Amino acid sequence: MECPLYRTGFIDLKDGNFSDWSLGDGVCIRSGDGGLGLALVVGSSVDEAFQASPVDQADQVAQAVPVGHTGQADRVSQADSPVLETSFPFSAAIPSWSAATPAGSWLEVLIRARCSGSWSRWFSMGIWASGDSIVQRHSIADQQEAGVRLDTDTLRLDSPADALQIRIKLSSKDGKALPSIRRLCVAYSDPKPIATTATTETKSASATATAARGASWSGELAGVPCCSQMVYPDGGKVWCSPTCVAMILSYWRRDASPCETGIRRAVGGTYDSVYDGNGNWAFNTAYAASEGFDACVVRFPSLASLEPWLAAGVPVALSVSWNNDEGRNLSGAPVSRSSGHLTLLVGFDAAGDPLMHEPSSPDNESVRRIYRREELQERWLTASGGACYLIHPRGHKI
Repeated sequence: MECPLYRTGFIDLKDGNFSDWSLGDGVCIRSGDGGLGLALVVGSSVDEAFQASPVDQADQVAQAVPVGHTGQADRVSQADSPVLETSFPFSAAIPSWSAATPAGSWLEVLIRARCSGSWSRWFSMGIWASGDSIVQRHSIADQQEAGVRLDTDTLRLDSPADALQIRIKLSSKDGKALPSIRRLCVAYSDPKPIATTATTETKSASATATAARGASWSGELAGVPCCSQMVYPDGGKVWCSPTCVAMILSYWRRDASPCETGIRRAVGGTYDSVYDGNGNWAFNTAYAASEGFDACVVRFPSLASLEPWLAAGVPVALSVSWNNDEGRNLSGAPVSRSSGHLTLLVGFDAAGDPLMHEPSSPDNESVRRIYRREELQERWLTASGGACYLIHPRGHKI
């Protein structure tokens, strides 16, 4: 059962959806995928530069750009979306993107919201590059104005907005390394439900709805590796997000390599130097996209909403929090509390309880767990508003 008091929405721009954007000099529509990119020649309407693959381009310019460069570009251009009306007034928005950033290039995603007819300032979602030899990817701290603020990866509004707008800035160090963006997503929602404890009389929206026992789909995805984050003494306690992403990518690749190989690659590809960690949601999905997958951050109102994704073979990483000592229980969790954590949903049993690969388990052998449906839904909706990562191969039938 979905919570009737909590609404989520989603904007998904890809496959030619950028044709009505306002393009600055040097930005073109890619003929191959309909995405946005810097053109080799400023003012060109044809993207001849994209005849080379991103890997080829990276090889061509890697030696031409000084290592350690911090972001001063020789070429910068931008593209603005049209006004994007939402299906209901929203109080939070989370952009995510799929981009190619050959060495020597990067991009910046900005967002603003319309409240009561007035636009907020532009808020930067950060500087993104898949590598870090030229530009350190980072979010922008301390962005706020009256009634609006950015919490690393989430725009939050005190008063609901009815529209938003996105700006993409594409930068190249030497004009030869050409960044592009093929997909842009925005998850928007009501304010997240209020957390409750086992003893309180006040029920949150999610508790009022009560997660239905049983499931319309049950089963378990085969081949998802069991990887613990806790076995790495040099940082594993905070690597829940890249560990989940690594498990997902290894599942799709049918990769039987040791967990450590994928996890350390994901750690390196998601690190946010301002956040000083790997928990930036948009950076995690952008990393997965840079590895050749479709990836985005989405919010959902219930675990039932995820059943079709599991049925389509897609494991889903959920952002949760709990504290068993204070009555916000997650029975069966390997640690008693977490203020913010990513865990991987891989199926539902016949009773409707979620089957998890829990990266906070002490070792790989104990990663598979079963949580109580009502508890997990409450811990997920009240922690992150139902935020999750959806990652799958491009063209996968969903």
